[in-house]
Amino acid sequence: MHKNVKTVIFDLDGTVYQNTTFHRDYLHFLVEDTAWVNWEAPLIEFVDSVFAGKRLVMNRFYQTVQVKPETPDEFFAMLEESLCPPLSYEEALNSRDIIYLGDAWAVVTLIGETLGLLAGERRDLIYRRARRRMEEEGMGGSIVLKTAISDLSKRCNVILMSNSYEETAQEFLRQLGYNDLFPLICSSANKPFDMIRKLEQIDPAIFEQPETVISIGDHAYNDLMPIQQKGGRTVWLNPFPNIERPVCDVEVETLDELAGYLTTLTGIF
Repeated sequence: MHKNVKTVIFDLDGTVYQNTTFHRDYLHFLVEDTAWVNWEAPLIEFVDSVFAGKRLVMNRFYQTVQVKPETPDEFFAMLEESLCPPLSYEEALNSRDIIYLGDAWAVVTLIGETLGLLAGERRDLIYRRARRRMEEEGMGGSIVLKTAISDLSKRCNVILMSNSYEETAQEFLRQLGYNDLFPLICSSANKPFDMIRKLEQIDPAIFEQPETVISIGDHAYNDLMPIQQKGGRTVWLNPFPNIERPVCDVEVETLDELAGYLTTLTGIF
């Protein structure tokens, strides 16, 4: 149990809502009108196997150097071989052409980078198209989680930090029915690189007692490690039970479990 909690930081994607199938639309848009268009089905199958813990290793760093495979199987073998040696948090911050497979978005980004399909404006275009499809399919927020966050915000500082654009983040919050739920929202946060700096801009004294800060997210490198480096506490939300686990103080699998954890926090004030 965490005592004297003063600040709780939430991620948006994969944390206050969950979608474990969006990669299918993303991969469709990624290969559409390209030489890789016939690879859509095997790419989707491969990503499903990654989430099942059968291919690649989630929560590890991979090189993103472009390759030129001739077949899907050759490509998948190249991805397996692009696993980086273990890196410290500081080493990773200073490294180039790597990506941390911390969530589903990172996995499809690795594929896009290594196939050379995310150059220039195409990266943003595919991202926005995938986002738009998620919006079209509709999303409903967890009422239990909403209540837990609302109760928590009455007792401590609650901050939403997202790497998404402000427009995208606000639209998702509206669809979830989470309008005005978060007292403070920091979009385009550029986590992990600018996370600490932006938090200190919000509250210069936030890390005077780092043990009073809790960060909740599904991407360990972006959401958890910066706070761990400062001495804060972390909660990892993970929907993939068979993948490698990062260091965290608490692990939950579902939004209902997260809501239950937040309820225990409100009981310590």
